[in-house]
Amino acid sequence: MTDIGELFQRDPASLTKDDIDEIIKVYREARHQFVLGLTSAGATKKVTAAKPKITNLDDLDIDL
Repeated sequence: MTDIGELFQRDPASLTKDDIDEIIKVYREARHQFVLGLTSAGATKKVTAAKPKITNLDDLDIDL
């Protein structure tokens, strides 16, 4: 078993079938983790506090 970084440093034409199988195995495991991360991540939008709606100037907190 070789390191994935070492496999990517090699000439692609010189990779053996076992080397390619190792790359595929690593990416399949990574994809599984990626899909698990998507399902557990939840919503990507941030929840912001609602701004109070001002309908009258008396509603403003301003000292004159």
